[in-house]
Amino acid sequence: MFTGIVQHIGAVKQVQDLGDNSLRIEIDCKDLNASSQIGDSVSIDGVCLTVEKINDYSLSFTAIAETLSKTKMVSIKDGDLVNVEKSATFQDLVGGHPSSGHIDTTGNILKISQSDSWSVLRIGFDNDFKNLIVSKGSISLDGVSLTISDLQVEDKQPWFEVSLVPVTLSKTTLNSLQVGGKVNIEFDQVGKYIAQNLRMQNER
Repeated sequence: MFTGIVQHIGAVKQVQDLGDNSLRIEIDCKDLNASSQIGDSVSIDGVCLTVEKINDYSLSFTAIAETLSKTKMVSIKDGDLVNVEKSATFQDLVGGHPSSGHIDTTGNILKISQSDSWSVLRIGFDNDFKNLIVSKGSISLDGVSLTISDLQVEDKQPWFEVSLVPVTLSKTTLNSLQVGGKVNIEFDQVGKYIAQNLRMQNER
């Protein structure tokens, strides 16, 4: 489980194409290396990956075809900055909201409104997911726990907005997003369970 509170901004050192629709990704995570072990689960831009190798200043992971098909990780490249969070323990405070690291879909950045100290992102997403989202509910974008501040699901292109306060902008990579770019989206798990139960009841 992850909480959506980013612990480190990592830099991608190397991306290696393994030739079977998978990538080996090495990320500079020197702040987390000392406390990491082979087999640990780590959230990279919201994607749960397994530590396969620990170097002096970096961690290495493999992203398989399923992961690449559902996330923006398919276009990751050397030098990219990513949000990093180690999996939570029972002793950790949940400062954000529980998330699994299993991305549901990617969203398109439609608009960025900026003020002196904060920003508002408008994200378009696939119509198939509109029953999983509510205004003032929780959502994870690139591994960052956020609250939905506005929502429109009646249009052909549904969208939602999130507000980014100064600490979020300074402690995550969300300050580098641009209109036309993509974000990894994980919807709140509670909403997914409710939607599944409703589907099962309707099928009876």
